[in-house]
Amino acid sequence: MQVNWGAAHEPGWQVLDVAGADPAGLTSARRWAEAKLASLAEADRVDAVIVVGELLENAYVHATGPRQLRLHLEQDPCVVTVAVADTGTGEPRLRVPGRTGGRGLLLVDELCLAWGVSHHDDGKIVWARLACAD
Repeated sequence: MQVNWGAAHEPGWQVLDVAGADPAGLTSARRWAEAKLASLAEADRVDAVIVVGELLENAYVHATGPRQLRLHLEQDPCVVTVAVADTGTGEPRLRVPGRTGGRGLLLVDELCLAWGVSHHDDGKIVWARLACAD
């Protein structure tokens, strides 16, 4: 199931506007995510915050910067969805790690049940789903 552009207006989504923020804003966004996911077990919360950081950083490095960070926590089964919206057109892809990077999406791929990208007229959303303890 992909995350679409309008999903942020559906019930259960927590949305942080990060448009225009510089990379130093990553710390604040990670803290925001950690607070929103405070009900999770520590290990699940840490994994989710790692994914948040990786997707936000990728939006800064490979796109025009993030517009929104979106979080959704489902129960039964417990699943966290992290989504970062940006105005870029590029396609995220796994790559062989090198001196300049390439480890972020590999880490996301290992931590998550699934991840993907949903393109829209005004950009894309890179999303990831993580399992969590009930």
